[in-house]
Amino acid sequence: MSVVRAAGGLLWRDGPSGPRLALVHRPRRDDWSLPKGKLDEGETWEEAALREVEEETGCRARITSFAGATSYAARRAPKIVLYWHMALVREGRLDAGDEIDEVAWLAPADAVARLDYEIDRRLVARAPPGGLVRTAPDGPVAAAVAVERADLQRRLLALGPRGDGAGLGPALDLLDRADQAAVRGEAAEVRMLLAAARRLALLSADEPERSLRARALREQARRLAPWRRAAVRSVLSADRRVSPEALYVAAALCDEEDERGATAGWSAVLAAAGALVAAAGLTSAVVLAERPAASAVIAGGAAGLAGGAIVALAAAWARRRSR
Repeated sequence: MSVVRAAGGLLWRDGPSGPRLALVHRPRRDDWSLPKGKLDEGETWEEAALREVEEETGCRARITSFAGATSYAARRAPKIVLYWHMALVREGRLDAGDEIDEVAWLAPADAVARLDYEIDRRLVARAPPGGLVRTAPDGPVAAAVAVERADLQRRLLALGPRGDGAGLGPALDLLDRADQAAVRGEAAEVRMLLAAARRLALLSADEPERSLRARALREQARRLAPWRRAAVRSVLSADRRVSPEALYVAAALCDEEDERGATAGWSAVLAAAGALVAAAGLTSAVVLAERPAASAVIAGGAAGLAGGAIVALAAAWARRRSR
């Protein structure tokens, strides 16, 4: 599936009472947002981010660090946007035609209140003051989060014009939550969030990674409860092409046994099936976080692809229970 690629920036400048963030007003939509735009042919993500920020704010900037990713359903295709924190180099005159008619420099809390879209508000709310890199906690737990974040950023930056970035934006959002849990010393919470982020990253897997991941998951299933082992082997049948959604379901079955033991029973099938139903189609990506260790779910799309896998999972479980 082709994904629209866009890039933008959280542009910061120093003020007498603290850092200020640039927001732009789009008169056609009458909304406030972060400066961003689509990549031009042959342009890197970072080049596009700097160009769009300059075009929409009139300001020259330099990148300081990666800020995060968002993804959502655009009119014709899923859209993924990568953002970088930027420091103001030179403030210029706004000349964006009728696309942007105002730039506002606001304190972070005021920016969150002004922004019209939740995904933008969440990105700003979790940003360190002025976009400066936080001092990460030490230890193996924090290191595991850093390694996973580096892998996700590598995947994002490697996306080609027709690359499928499904799951990567929400996965990065989960890693931000994992960082917060690491600071609180909640190692178990971090492990659960990391597992959820890895599962989401599987939704963007392509060959040969899909086949390699499927082989690894089938091997991992050897140590699972019998009904889970049968379910994983059914959804990852070696004689048919493995889909990213099938990898997600198989990983969820394996992870849940690691986290909760082999007694979850039918609830695990329902949880995995629900995730697959939501994932098939991939028209938008949203992280649902009702509790600290909340699952990340890809929202949107028709569930045609999910049907066969869900039936296979349920049938495998039912056959086992009836013996």
